Amino acid sequence: MATCRRLFYLLVRTRLDEAHTAAYKLRTRQLIGASCSHGIILSYPKSGRTWVESMLSRLYVRRFGLPDTRILDFQEDREELPGLPYFFFTHDYAHVTQGQWLIPQRPRRRHFRATPTVFIVRYPIDTAVSMYFQQSRRERNLDQVDIYDFVTTHRGGLETIIEFMNFWARELPQIRKYKIVRYEDLSSDAYQFFGEITRFFDLDFEDADIREAVEFARFDNLQQLEKDGKLPDWRFSESRVEDQDDMKVRRGKVGGYKDYFDEAQCKELEGIVAETLDPVYGY
Repeated sequence: MATCRRLFYLLVRTRLDEAHTAAYKLRTRQLIGASCSHGIILSYPKSGRTWVESMLSRLYVRRFGLPDTRILDFQEDREELPGLPYFFFTHDYAHVTQGQWLIPQRPRRRHFRATPTVFIVRYPIDTAVSMYFQQSRRERNLDQVDIYDFVTTHRGGLETIIEFMNFWARELPQIRKYKIVRYEDLSSDAYQFFGEITRFFDLDFEDADIREAVEFARFDNLQQLEKDGKLPDWRFSESRVEDQDDMKVRRGKVGGYKDYFDEAQCKELEGIVAETLDPVYGY
């Protein structure tokens, strides 16, 4: 499949504009990842995926006897580590605020249907606030944009997040085996809900292994490791960081959006979520 799509791309690339080129490459990655993986872990950016990835990584770091602070790449590290399952981590089409064009989308996700899928979700306003800091402080894509303005009017803000979650609320029932995991539930009892993820994927680990992975990926531990530059991985800050808002592991606070908006703004944003987000998520 991969070879065929790459050969076809060579034939048609001169006819594709920037957006359609990005769409073709994205769909190729999705098709290969979904069809070849042990399981899919899907999320909108800033919803807790790296947290889950860190816990899964910890299980296999301990199993393979690897350096203590290593975070595995479940795609790239399989050649080095025979027996490492391939988990396909994806944000699907949620590539936002990168340029002024939109990636054309196909209406269905048939290539996901045969592969067990965990969808990690988070309260959309918290996600939008976290996206603001990701784009303004880590990726430097926003120039003098107010946080409320970003959340309410920018691509990548609240409307974009709700649109993404509503799309997957419609699409998930087409997948043979899927599970929705809420960030808030992981925050309240990571041992229980991460344990449910391992059982969903039929991973063979003892309760003690799961508890140790949860302890390693505890928010304050990961934050301190990142702050000290001890996580040599592209997903985190690879050198010492002084400002919390510049970090990948920034706050992780449930309901933390209330610290950035006044009461009237919070009420308006919460009303948008209540009126437009699919109720399947329980928000």
